[in-house]
Amino acid sequence: MKNTIFNSLKVGLVASILGATIFAGTVNSAGTAGGAQLLIPQGNMNIALSTANGSSVSGLNSIYVNPAGVANLSSMAGMVSSGDYIADTQLTNLSFGMPLNESTNMAVSLRTMDFGDILKTTAMSTEGDGTTYSPSFLVANLAIGRSISDRVKVGVVGKLVSETIEDVSATAMAADVGVQYKFPNDRLTVGVALKNLGSRLQYEGTGLEQQLTPDGTQPGTKDENFAMTSMDSPLPTSLDIAVGYKLSDDVTVMSSFENFSYQLNTLSLGAKYHKGNVWIAAGTKMNVQTGDKPTSLSETTWEDYTESNWGATLGFGVDLEMDATVVSISYAYRQSVEFFEDFSSVEVSFSF
Repeated sequence: MKNTIFNSLKVGLVASILGATIFAGTVNSAGTAGGAQLLIPQGNMNIALSTANGSSVSGLNSIYVNPAGVANLSSMAGMVSSGDYIADTQLTNLSFGMPLNESTNMAVSLRTMDFGDILKTTAMSTEGDGTTYSPSFLVANLAIGRSISDRVKVGVVGKLVSETIEDVSATAMAADVGVQYKFPNDRLTVGVALKNLGSRLQYEGTGLEQQLTPDGTQPGTKDENFAMTSMDSPLPTSLDIAVGYKLSDDVTVMSSFENFSYQLNTLSLGAKYHKGNVWIAAGTKMNVQTGDKPTSLSETTWEDYTESNWGATLGFGVDLEMDATVVSISYAYRQSVEFFEDFSSVEVSFSF
């Protein structure tokens, strides 16, 4: 048994090194991707574990971490969650899933971001012109999970990413693919997910148009319409390699290395205690910088680039059985290290 565990961990390490070679996220590429809303964790179990649960995540939470876990849905299920994100931004998520047949399940979800009313400023009215605008961001997902055997699960998610800021908008299509494997000892699990493979995100719309007087023209010349072209940005593609191990029937520890193409890589650590109808979980996520400090950056600037903005995470939940229906209520919290407010989420889910 010890040899099996040791060899499995070596396989995971080799896969992590290969993933780092493929994507090699560095500080030089940080901030160059679009669709940053895709990086916001969703699902209270996922938040509580700092998304370290890619090898064992199941049900509707799998849509956001590893779609292979959708194959573990055993009945029809739904989920509603709401959370306060930075700068009073409200996150709302609706999810639903159901079995299609004995080996295949389907799940859908819609996550929206409500920024509230933002005071509009212009070059002539830097303190505001008395009007407001309300950006609209959303991600819609369609996931399919299939059990290849009792130990192997595979899954895929197709997603629509939409962002609208008054008179400009951007839309992209993307997909995640994932696999989970449970070793014969039923204690060790491994998961791999390739996320956010898709088209580029580019803003378009009348908000990018301006009326300007062409250079070099005579006084009195009429203004002409000029349209600016926004940069098209790639989505934040990543490779997530996760390992979990059950220390006992009630306690599971897990870790995940996520290798990004357009930002620093991350390492997540988590632990979960699940006894009867109650679970408690905690975790943390840290940045992993593989390169040396560029000579052009000061030590202070380098620390700002490489330090994580988020700290410890925790959460808990309880399942309430009501005849043939199980209602689950949970809470999750993510600590902000600097700059931002702490993030919390309340979630209600059901299965029947």
